[in-house]
Amino acid sequence: MSQIKRYSHLMHNIASNTSIEYPLNPWITLWWSAAFPGYGHCLINSPLIGYSLIIFEFTINNLAKVNQAIYYSMLGDFNGAIDVIDQRFFYLYIGVYVFTMFDSYRRCVDMNNNYILSFRTTSYTKTTKASSFSVNTLNKVSPVVATYWEMIMPGLGSLYLNHLISFFFSLITWTITIGASRFYIGLYQTCIGNFEKAKTVIDPQWFLFIPSIYGGYVYFTYSQAVINNIQFKLSQVQFLRSQYQSHTFKLPLQVLPARGEMSMLIVASFEHSTAIEIAITELERIGIQKSNLFTLPLRVRNEKKKLFDNSHYSDGVSFVDLATILGSVFMLIGGIYGFVLKQGPILWALYGLVVGGLLGFFIKFIAIRKLPSLDLFGRVKATEVIMMVRCKADDHERVITTLWNNKALGVTEYDEKESQLVEV
Repeated sequence: MSQIKRYSHLMHNIASNTSIEYPLNPWITLWWSAAFPGYGHCLINSPLIGYSLIIFEFTINNLAKVNQAIYYSMLGDFNGAIDVIDQRFFYLYIGVYVFTMFDSYRRCVDMNNNYILSFRTTSYTKTTKASSFSVNTLNKVSPVVATYWEMIMPGLGSLYLNHLISFFFSLITWTITIGASRFYIGLYQTCIGNFEKAKTVIDPQWFLFIPSIYGGYVYFTYSQAVINNIQFKLSQVQFLRSQYQSHTFKLPLQVLPARGEMSMLIVASFEHSTAIEIAITELERIGIQKSNLFTLPLRVRNEKKKLFDNSHYSDGVSFVDLATILGSVFMLIGGIYGFVLKQGPILWALYGLVVGGLLGFFIKFIAIRKLPSLDLFGRVKATEVIMMVRCKADDHERVITTLWNNKALGVTEYDEKESQLVEV
């Protein structure tokens, strides 16, 4: 009987888009749903719901004048906020707004659980989809390049990633928002020093959409580029394991029955440090003999540490998530108070974007420094030494725990029954 696959593949390709399952922090999706309803759903591969909610946000927010009321409230003109709000649509807006945050959080939790089960049951991923319309192939991309083009013009980053539907939707919504807010007219007046004119020409109702839209598009593009590269790695791992882990290959430490007991082969990677020698002495103390230990120092490329992911290096550690969140918040605040400050909303929104982005970057920088497998820049440390350990099957949990406790960068075990390496 053929095996029935209950859970989906990690990736689904069509000619115009690639949907990839990958675990996300549910609080991130909740935040982006709060910043702009629909964005959280787009992050968890529910674009139809996401786009519908984005259209709802544009429509009902403008009918209820929510942004205009926020603008007056932040300036302390509460009577103006009461007068401008349209109660016919405001209470409808509140219900959907709260539900959007709840639903994106719930769906993200479900997606994370489904990812675990799909990851454990998926053995093959098809990475190319061709049609008369387009050819969509999973390849390495540069998150920095994707982010750069998205910052230049929202939608271009999605086009770089071959997310064609997202490209068209982003382009249309950004064009409408920029046109209705008269952003570029205000930018021109700001550049020539006519700040008072910039204040009067910009429409606050549409202008307050920009921080959330811009930050959301940039974060979506960067995260999708990183996830794309991680999925490429996973699909290649599946291919290599299925085709190039022959049980006839002679390993340095052969997995052979010892005294009638099954033996296991455990492989770990380290950077050069005293932790390796400490790990070896601890393994010997629990009964692993020297003849069952094999270490292989590697010659590694002498490269400077990379602060951002690129097409050849994606570890999933993002400095962009908190930077875009705080950048959009500070940009919104700067844009609001810029209407009453000297240099106008455009410059103060840009000040807020820079300050919030840098603040988020350095907070994440400080937090990531505490992770043992990462360097000061949040990058995964280079593998410099490979260690192989042969042990009894009953001892493999203790061996794995010892390796992890001594700062192993990666650990895997050889499953003799399936003749393949299994991540642990």
